[in-house]
Amino acid sequence: MRRVKGNRSRARRRTEDRELSRYRDRYEKLKAKLRDLGYVCLGSITRRWLTCGKPSCICHQDPSRRHGPYYHWTRKVRGRTQSRMLDQSLARLYEQGIRNHKSLDAILNRMRELSLLAFQAAKMASNR
Repeated sequence: MRRVKGNRSRARRRTEDRELSRYRDRYEKLKAKLRDLGYVCLGSITRRWLTCGKPSCICHQDPSRRHGPYYHWTRKVRGRTQSRMLDQSLARLYEQGIRNHKSLDAILNRMRELSLLAFQAAKMASNR
């Protein structure tokens, strides 16, 4: 009878070790994704078409003829909104940085979740 019980605990230990190994592998893959991320930035990019200061310009009569697009990057700094105008090529770089920041948040959240699962599995393994 004891031998069966010992076999069960060894089997459980191997299962827990495999589980920890799987968590470690997933965590390493997430770390690799972090290394591949480019620059990150917070904020948002908006495209705007504007009317000019000349009252006789067509942009005042026909909304489809407004000037633009003009690209604006907006972010919060210490509770205050900051906005900057960007040219199209810079706007693309900032948009990529914003996407990278969202990816960074998602990866970090997943890493936190995996860490907790690994901690729980390690605790179960140590309680044997």
